[in-house]
Amino acid sequence: MFGNKNENTRPSKVPSSVPKGETRRNIISAGTVVLGNINAEGDLRVEGQVIGTLVCNSKLVVSESGYIEGSVDARNATIEGEIKGNVVTRELLQIDKTGKIFGDIFTQKLVVQMGAIFTGSSKMSDAAKEVLTKTPQRAKDLLAKSSNQNNNAEENTKPMSKAKA
Repeated sequence: MFGNKNENTRPSKVPSSVPKGETRRNIISAGTVVLGNINAEGDLRVEGQVIGTLVCNSKLVVSESGYIEGSVDARNATIEGEIKGNVVTRELLQIDKTGKIFGDIFTQKLVVQMGAIFTGSSKMSDAAKEVLTKTPQRAKDLLAKSSNQNNNAEENTKPMSKAKA
């Protein structure tokens, strides 16, 4: 009725990587609420709300309407909105005049504009070395870890056979 059922409209192979020279860009739009952990390989812009851990292996921008409640780990970050939780940036953290961070900061470089609000402690360079040298977990590592936990859970739920006396 709506076309040939034999016709394959899906692409045979969806590319899993981005062509060289291009970066992935992700947006959590205003009005969107994400409950749970996020792991982004490319740039991420948060205009909505995130409740959970956020790992961004590229540039993170939290817009004026953006709100994050939980730990943040990014290579670079610009905060125009609000974060309630600890923030780790591997290179540069910039808190704009409308930005608010309620938590501890660990970074190499920090820029705080006049009007920004920051409540917590900050450690930079050598003082933050212990935290900054830990590699953030990537999505594929989290998936592998989750898969292993599911396999272990299945093994633990199997009935045990009775041993002969």
